[in-house]
Order: sequence, then C-alpha cells, then structure tokens
Amino acid sequence: MGLEKVIENIQNEGKEKITAILHDAETQAAQILSTTQKTLDQTAEKKRKELEKNIELLKAQEESSVEIEVKKIRLNTEKDILNQTYQDSLASLSSLPHEKILSSLLKKAQQELPQAAFVYSNKRDEALVRSLTNIPYGGAIDTIGGIIVENKEKTLKIDYRYETIAELVWEHSLKEIAKELLS
Repeated sequence: MGLEKVIENIQNEGKEKITAILHDAETQAAQILSTTQKTLDQTAEKKRKELEKNIELLKAQEESSVEIEVKKIRLNTEKDILNQTYQDSLASLSSLPHEKILSSLLKKAQQELPQAAFVYSNKRDEALVRSLTNIPYGGAIDTIGGIIVENKEKTLKIDYRYETIAELVWEHSLKEIAKELLS
C-alpha cells in the first residue's frame, strides 16, 4: 500500500497545484480584464471628450460662417439699395427745371474761371445754355444735365455735370450712411 499512498499523495499534490495554478490564472485573467476594461473606459472617455470638443468647434465654425454669409447678404442688399437710390437720384436730376440750375451753374463757373472760353452741355440744353451766357458754345456732351466750362487753352476745366455733382455728394453721403449702418 505504500506505493499507492505515494501515488495518491502525488496525485493530490498535483491536483492542488493545478487548482492553485488555475486559481492564479483566473485571478491574473480577471486583473488583466479589469485593467483592459479601465483602459478601454479611459480611452472611450478621452475620445468622447475629443469628439465633443470637435463638435463644439464645428458648431462655432458653422455659426461663424453663417454670420459671415448673413453679413455678406445684408451688405450686398444694402449696396443694391444704395445703387438703386443713386440711379433714381440721377433720373430725378434730369427732370429738374434746368433754366434756374443752369443759370446758377454758369454764374458759378464764370466766377471760378473768368477766362472761360468754351461751355458744353447736352444737346437738349444747348439753346438754353446759349441764351444764358456769352461764353461760346463748345459743343454737345453726353450728360443728363449740367455744364462743363474750359479755358481757351483747354488746360483748365470745371465740370458741373449733374453726374459729377451727384457723385461728389454721393461719396460724401456714403461715408455718413456707412457710419449709420455700422452703428
């Protein structure tokens, strides 16, 4: 019986070692799984935070792009309205009573350029201009109204065309309009 006891003891010791090894392996596997799960959870949380940050950045960029587009549309609309107003103003100028305006412009031109030798106007106002001044008529020009006066050498010119006057007033007014729109 001694041999059987020795074999039985060896088998029991083997079973105990196997049980201990399996228990250690299960414990290590559980630790590895736990560590892996923690790492996965940390990585997932990190990625979630990065994703939220990226989403917020994209939202901010999109909002910024929308704001810029809205401003662009608003400014283009305002520009179109201002251009239409300018064109309407020019059309209104051409329908004003010309005699009084031309008389005033001719007086002002003669004061500013006493050596005036030529006066120009549109074809429609030629007879009126000739009747209002002694300055020789230089010819018809393409304009909605007003006059241009030159000296004999044609080195000095005074431009009192409606378009020129309107443009000067318009540029001055645009600065004021821009200030109002931006405030």
